Amino acid sequence: MFAVKRWIAVFLLLGASAALLPGRPVKRNLTLELISHPDELVPPGPQDIRWRPHTDQISFIKESSSGGRARAIWLYDAATGAKRRLLSQGQAGPKINLDSYQWSSDGSRLLLEGGGDLWLFDTNTGKVRRLAHGAEPEGESAFSPRGDQVGFIAGNNLYVVDLKSGHIRRLTHEGSATVLNGVQDWVYGEELAYRETKRAYEWSPDGTKIAYLRLDDGPAPRYPLIDFLQVHVTLFEQRFPQPGDPNPIATMHVVNVESGQDSAYKLRQGAEYIVPTFTWTPDSQAVCFLTLNRDQTREVVHLWSFKGDFHPVVETDPYWINNVEPPQFIDRGQRFLWLSERDGWLHLYLFSRDGKLIKQLTHGKWLIDHPVFEDIASFQVDEKGEWAYFESTRQDPRERQIYRVRLDGTEMQQLTRQPGTHDLRLSPDGRFLVDDFSSITDPPETRLLKSDGTYISTLDKPANHLSDYALGQTEFVSVKAKDGTMLYARLVRPPNFDPHKKYPVIVYVYGGPHFQIVRNEWGTTSLLDQLLAEHGFLIWSLDNRGSWGRGHAFETVIFKRLGERELQDQLAGVKYLKSLPYVDGSRIGIWGWSYGGYMTLYSLTHAPQVFKCGIAGAPVTDWRFYDSIYTERYMRTPEENPEGYRESSPVGSASDLRAKLLLIHGVADDNVHLQNTLNFIQALVKARIPYQLYLQPAQKHGFQGEASISYRNMRIFDFFEKNL
Repeated sequence: MFAVKRWIAVFLLLGASAALLPGRPVKRNLTLELISHPDELVPPGPQDIRWRPHTDQISFIKESSSGGRARAIWLYDAATGAKRRLLSQGQAGPKINLDSYQWSSDGSRLLLEGGGDLWLFDTNTGKVRRLAHGAEPEGESAFSPRGDQVGFIAGNNLYVVDLKSGHIRRLTHEGSATVLNGVQDWVYGEELAYRETKRAYEWSPDGTKIAYLRLDDGPAPRYPLIDFLQVHVTLFEQRFPQPGDPNPIATMHVVNVESGQDSAYKLRQGAEYIVPTFTWTPDSQAVCFLTLNRDQTREVVHLWSFKGDFHPVVETDPYWINNVEPPQFIDRGQRFLWLSERDGWLHLYLFSRDGKLIKQLTHGKWLIDHPVFEDIASFQVDEKGEWAYFESTRQDPRERQIYRVRLDGTEMQQLTRQPGTHDLRLSPDGRFLVDDFSSITDPPETRLLKSDGTYISTLDKPANHLSDYALGQTEFVSVKAKDGTMLYARLVRPPNFDPHKKYPVIVYVYGGPHFQIVRNEWGTTSLLDQLLAEHGFLIWSLDNRGSWGRGHAFETVIFKRLGERELQDQLAGVKYLKSLPYVDGSRIGIWGWSYGGYMTLYSLTHAPQVFKCGIAGAPVTDWRFYDSIYTERYMRTPEENPEGYRESSPVGSASDLRAKLLLIHGVADDNVHLQNTLNFIQALVKARIPYQLYLQPAQKHGFQGEASISYRNMRIFDFFEKNL
């Protein structure tokens, strides 16, 4: 026995010595603490990238690399490659939030928010001054096109401040807890906006008028949210219409900034929603906005002026309409560009102002997608050069490459080719592109290109420490569904993968519409995935029917029957996994968040013999509990589709659960409310089925803060270690 131990000791010593030889660095292991601080592995790149008006300079927000998480706004000169700090957090002051900013039209000033106030930074003098300081917090601000005024929201009313005199003018007066002028409520902001800001107003190009959305939330039911972390528990209420409930009443308004004269456009019969982003014609004579009926199967493009309301385009779809971006006008307003799925794929169309279709500019079984930058449109136009730029799935639905096409539909060109995901931002003069690139193996980097795709320089490429760690390998897999449809998946193998061993598998699922997990993009394999792989798990994800990126027909098969087709495709993935010689088919777990939490519970209760255990984070458990706009788009109302609601709910099949289950929910979740998890627990109790529950006080739908994220990751890791 002694001799054997001596030999093992010598072997370990030799192995350790060999690992310390030059060229043989020791690979470190991930930890729960480390994956809760991902910036230590891959520092964040530039945020809020913008072109400074009338220049070839690019501005962006960047965190300090010297620690402290101090933010600053930087300028990069496209012509010289010079980079300089424009405004630091220390210079701005502690009250100002350097998470976002806006340029004035002449590029001389920055508009900032923070501490409930508005702030103006003068790039010439380097001074910061407060614009307005009222009793109500001010936000959702926007420069006028001439840069001489700023619009903002306070107390759910719309105001403007004159930058020269400091005079503040109040433009609306009915704002209250239930009447919102120029700002979105929860359900509109969550389900109908394609940009992150809650702003719902737009200056006319000449700066004399503002078009804004007014929402009357009075008819929408109240939903209680409770803060338990106080001595005296506090009750908050949000307006949250559930399927079949009355929705907010929407009206469109235009107000004259000087006179205060307000004109209102009320929705006509059959229209339920006004999309909260809109545009003006270049001559400032008409505002262009979209309306949807309640089923979201009929979309109308409105051109509304003092002469009346004109409908140049009416779009219909038997299932639902995805595009809610307003048209972009060109040729002095005589023509406009608009996205449509009328041929089954999201493509670009050119119309005359009176609504006559001139030409479909892009064609094929691929789609134009929306960039990561939430405040810009899905296509960007260089009218002088006569090009439209966009990101698409043409090369591969798992990638996003940048293309451009002439405004007459000719000469479509692919501008990027490196496999992965490319996000686009075109310079105002059409000469340059910012390309935010990443892939499944390449952390994000920001590049500067000529408008024809020629590489110029790398604006930012954060140093990372990934090579210090033994990370698993991710591979893309194609699997055939039961009906022969090709499905895309990804598999993460442990860093020390042995094909002769048998491994347990964790299925990470989302599965819902307008979302894609299987992407050639950095972060599609998370650090939690890597940690689990390091500890001997295979990590599997598959995009089922209903997912985004594969065309409208691929998405709409889930119509009125959420869960059913998604599970069939997920089971095709499990069947493939079990065919692999290194998979232990008796040890397959599943987990997901939000729609993925729903899919976890639906899978565990409708395929109870397949999965050994599962974790459902913030799950929808009955679609009657979710919001009206999202749910009715795919399910219609409970009155119209009672069987679909009944069959899609995991609550009704909770008694079929056989797997070990952990439920996770934020107590303050204002998106998927705690009501969902509690109703599922009640069904489990009635069926006398054991479960585990982890509630996180004060957290909403996406957990925030180091302690909460670290604890959540620990619970997920421990659950799979013990049960799989």
